[in-house]
Amino acid sequence: MTKKILLVEDMEEKANAITSYIKGEFPDIDVVRKESYNSSQKEIYANYGEYFVVLLDMSMHTFDRSKEESGGEPEPVAGRKILNGMYLRDISTKVIVVTMYGSHEGKKLLAFVDDFKKDYPEIYYDYVFFSFQKNDWKEKLKLQIKSLL
Repeated sequence: MTKKILLVEDMEEKANAITSYIKGEFPDIDVVRKESYNSSQKEIYANYGEYFVVLLDMSMHTFDRSKEESGGEPEPVAGRKILNGMYLRDISTKVIVVTMYGSHEGKKLLAFVDDFKKDYPEIYYDYVFFSFQKNDWKEKLKLQIKSLL
């Protein structure tokens, strides 16, 4: 059975960079992408058993963007809300937070990480600080995925 990763990311360029890196390092893993709070939440609740890990962005739009839809409101702590929803439904799929920002809504990323470790110890696995300028995120993500396989 093919292993699958759910990538929750609304930024096209970032999603493409992560997906192409994973496909290069792990050609047998399928990457499925959802780009909004609502679509990712629906996918996780309905199909969480298909994924061995969720790569979760912290902030995203409420709805998928399209020609007709602007994406709704930006949701700066959507990642936390998704983690909380998984926790409340006893969904135990591991989550790696992948973010480009050192803080969200004035709260430092490491403070969120401490909260996630405390509040969601069964599902929160780790985080990756993504950057277009540096490539150190790649090695960290590769090691995290390998340890979950």
